[in-house]
This record gives sequence, C-alpha cells and structure tokens, in this order.
Amino acid sequence: MKFEGDWESFEVLLEAVEIKWDARVAEKGMAKISKKKNHNKRMQKQKCKSELAEKRRKMTIVCLEPQMAPLLKRRIEEIAGVGTATVWLNAKELTVSDAKEHLDRLFIPKTEALKQFLNEIEIENLDRINNRTKVVDPKGDEWDLIFKYWTKVNQYVFTNHWYQLVAENRLQLGEVLQVWGFRCKGKPCFAINRVGQRSELVNIDGASSSRQQ
Repeated sequence: MKFEGDWESFEVLLEAVEIKWDARVAEKGMAKISKKKNHNKRMQKQKCKSELAEKRRKMTIVCLEPQMAPLLKRRIEEIAGVGTATVWLNAKELTVSDAKEHLDRLFIPKTEALKQFLNEIEIENLDRINNRTKVVDPKGDEWDLIFKYWTKVNQYVFTNHWYQLVAENRLQLGEVLQVWGFRCKGKPCFAINRVGQRSELVNIDGASSSRQQ
C-alpha cells in the first residue's frame, strides 16, 4: 500500500502517538513504583511494631511477690550473721546476651530499691572502679563478682565469672531471676534466686502466678 498524503503531518501524528504511548508506559511504571513503595512502607511499619513489641516484652519485669528462698536465707545468715536484713532489688529475665560466654555479664536495670540500697559513696564509685562483691547463687554457692554501673547503657552489671555462674547453675533463657541485696561487714552483697520461666509465671492476661521455688 502506497501512502500519498502529507508526510509531515503523518510524522507529527506518529510522534504524538509515541509521546502518548511513552506517557502511558511511564504512568504505569510510576503506579508500580508507588504500589511497591506503599507495600514497603506497610512492611516496615509492621516490622517496627513487632520490634517494639519484642522490646517491651524484654523490658517487662515480672512482678512477683518477693519471697526469699529458705536456702538463700540460711546461706546469707551463715555469711553475714543471723538476722541479717535482706532487700528485694529487682527481677530480671535471662536473655540471650545475659548467657553469652564471651560477654560474661548480667545487666541489672536501675530501680528505686537498688538506689536506696546503695549509699552515695558506693553509687559514685560504681562507674569509676571495679567493685568486687559477694554474690550468692541459687544453690547457695558464693561468688566473687565485679559489680559496676555502665553509663553507656544506663544499667548496673555483674561481670567477671558471671557466665561460669550461669553454667554451673544451668540457668535457662527466659528464666526469671530475683536479685536480693544484703550487707556483710558494711559492704553491699547480693543473692540471686531463680523463680522459673517467665512463660510459666505470667498468664496470657499478664497476671502473675503464685509459683515460687
């Protein structure tokens, strides 16, 4: 078939068609990009929510009625004397990092009870020097650990042979540990009581059970 019309007009028409086609292709491409961006935003939002929920779960302190285990009570009195006062300081769920051999430390979140247990000089020295302290484990064995305050994470920490304590007591991830304080010859000492898995201590509604060990 032979075209005998105005070639210039035909070329203009063809160019217009090409421009319109390119515009439609670009529009579809932008729609796909926009759809992908919206999908990525939703996925990122869901991920942030999941991470926040996990952080809140880990930060949640299981609030059980403090009850000193008889074995620990007897051991503390053997170390510091009959009638030695004990103070419940905190409850801590054992996390993966708390049970790592190369980290060898247990973070203890700050609480008002812990702040009141320590005097001003002890608090001032905790972030400057290595303070060795006695720690009685759940079996009643005595350990010589370092107790410090790490300003970078704003938490207290037990270190230096902490992992050995975990291994010898066979402490499990998710297990809740109660930290108690007492004094021996005027110096702060600590006792650690194991009270079971967090999942066993808190029901679906978040209420504490009465189980104690």
